[in-house]
Amino acid sequence: MDTAVTQKLKCPIAIELIISKDKLNEAKNSQSGLYSKWFKASNIPGVKYSIGIHPNSPFEDEEGETWIYFQIFSSENKLNIDAFFNMTIESANYVLKKHFIPEEDNFIGEKLCTTEELFDPEKRFIVDGKMTIYMDGILTIEKEEENEKLLQFDDTVDSKLGLDLWKQENKDFTISADGKEVYAHKSVLAARSPVFSRMFEAGMKEAKENKVDIQDFTFNIVEKAIKLCYHQSLVPYSTLEEKTQLLQFFEKYDIQPLKDVLEKYLISILNEITVCRLTNAALLSNASELKMKCTEFLESCHKSKPIADFDILDKDFALNLFKNTFCHVSKCKLKKFE
Repeated sequence: MDTAVTQKLKCPIAIELIISKDKLNEAKNSQSGLYSKWFKASNIPGVKYSIGIHPNSPFEDEEGETWIYFQIFSSENKLNIDAFFNMTIESANYVLKKHFIPEEDNFIGEKLCTTEELFDPEKRFIVDGKMTIYMDGILTIEKEEENEKLLQFDDTVDSKLGLDLWKQENKDFTISADGKEVYAHKSVLAARSPVFSRMFEAGMKEAKENKVDIQDFTFNIVEKAIKLCYHQSLVPYSTLEEKTQLLQFFEKYDIQPLKDVLEKYLISILNEITVCRLTNAALLSNASELKMKCTEFLESCHKSKPIADFDILDKDFALNLFKNTFCHVSKCKLKKFE
């Protein structure tokens, strides 16, 4: 029976705040702050965030100091969110990394420099008459989800003949992994896979020894993959992690019909819990349709729901997605510290 489990869901955030030197001077003289607009954490209802800077802190013990701020707001009374974020001023080689858990306060501040240093051209906080602050991060919330249901493959590429062949004792080829062995018919493997077919050509080591050792997949995956070459009923259940590794096996050994069936199945179970793992699997297995569907789903999540395991997403893929989808460019407005 499936039971409810807690999943940590991720929401990426980003703001680029561009402030003119004139506005910084105005804020310094009035001891006011300059803040970005509030942006919605688009897939966490009721949550929004912004960043800001006080060129001259309004607090007596911080006078003459410049502070930068990250703030978050929730319509809920209790904000059960973790925020991991970076604030960067690239021209000054400044990077601030923070883990913020909003409790009584909904903002966190950090001293950047002295007010004098802020306007010092050699410090390069202000370049070409403007200052650019970039923030990116991840908001994490917890949500109960149902355990993944383990579904069978569609019976579209298998036949009763394959099942009958599996039951035969005259298998003539050995596949080993992790020191364990599974046996198969060369004829079945050759029919399924051009890669295996080439192994059986005259003069090949595998053809002479009637054996191959597979080192880049576990025996569990190898055994399941070989059984699926015969009939889907031989592997009635597998976890999502196993399915993604099977997809990679089918890609490496060019077992195209099974790869197509598995890819379509994985597309059918795309949701906020599975999408990041499936995206990585699509990238590793060159599953173009799955990659496209995962990309579309991730882009749609920007407007509708938080996603799980965002931190495991392929870094280059995530960076491009992040830049194209989640970054807000903001002007600032002057306001008194509250």
